[in-house]
Amino acid sequence: MKPKRKSPVWHPFTQHGLQDEMTKIARGDGAYLYAADGSRIIDAISSWWVVTHGHCHPRIVSAIQEQAGRLNQIIFAGYTHDPAEEVAAQLLKFTPDGLDHVFFSDSGSTSVEVALKMAGGYWHNIGKHRSRIVVMEHSYHGDTIGAMSVGARSVFNAAYGPLLFEVTTIPFPAKGHEQAALDALDSICRKERPAAFIVEPLILGAGGMLMYPAWVLREMKQICEASDVLLIADEVMTGWGRTGTLFACEQANVTPDIACYSKGLTGGALPLAVTLCRADIFDAHYSQDRTRTFFHSSSYTANPVACAPQALTWISGGTKTLATK
Repeated sequence: MKPKRKSPVWHPFTQHGLQDEMTKIARGDGAYLYAADGSRIIDAISSWWVVTHGHCHPRIVSAIQEQAGRLNQIIFAGYTHDPAEEVAAQLLKFTPDGLDHVFFSDSGSTSVEVALKMAGGYWHNIGKHRSRIVVMEHSYHGDTIGAMSVGARSVFNAAYGPLLFEVTTIPFPAKGHEQAALDALDSICRKERPAAFIVEPLILGAGGMLMYPAWVLREMKQICEASDVLLIADEVMTGWGRTGTLFACEQANVTPDIACYSKGLTGGALPLAVTLCRADIFDAHYSQDRTRTFFHSSSYTANPVACAPQALTWISGGTKTLATK
């Protein structure tokens, strides 16, 4: 007989039959979490790779409080607000040159969904029937349907197999086997003319922290360009300095056609994500014809509190300023 649970909460990636009682956290400060019993825990996983400047940083907290008292939510279809405009402007200063438009969402998975739909809408609107997506072995891009479809098939998504769309997979460019992966990508791009190749640049996070060199990413971009295949860089985990540069693509001197950013975007304080794209992808949707609209949104797109520009002073003002309280 199943024992009566103390809490009705269903936790993510948690088998309640093996762990039915969670560690309750009372507060956070800097690199530490404090449990309800007073014990101190080092947040070594940065609360799922999102906290970039420590918990409850006073400048980030202040920015959130100030914005919440001024404007906390507004429909973003047909409307805008200063926090979103400022965040977008700052992002374009620091992301690779050639990314010209910013689409807001609320998580890494949804930023990938947006990227896939951008790619599909681009080819549809310019009158070319290209829909196949190429992925890398062992990749992970999120847990929504499209994001799972372009990730590795495993126990994590086996139950949802009938919902996932088919993709073409190239091998991971392991040390000594880089050329085989590049040759596979080149062959697929030339023969199948796919819509896009989505990749985690330099490091496959959930796939096991698998790493490959920057020159491989650079050659992958060149292969995609030669066959007019869109390169989608999923920098949800690798962005915001986690690979040594602000974005992993910088190490390969690569500008993706579409890029996904989230996690550390707000210092980990609030959910926010963006998908950036080059101008011609936006232009393919720009029309007096409403049927060419980019049909994607969520209720909380570009939420003003999540976008509070002061919470991004670590972008405009520098990491060193926020690193010390």
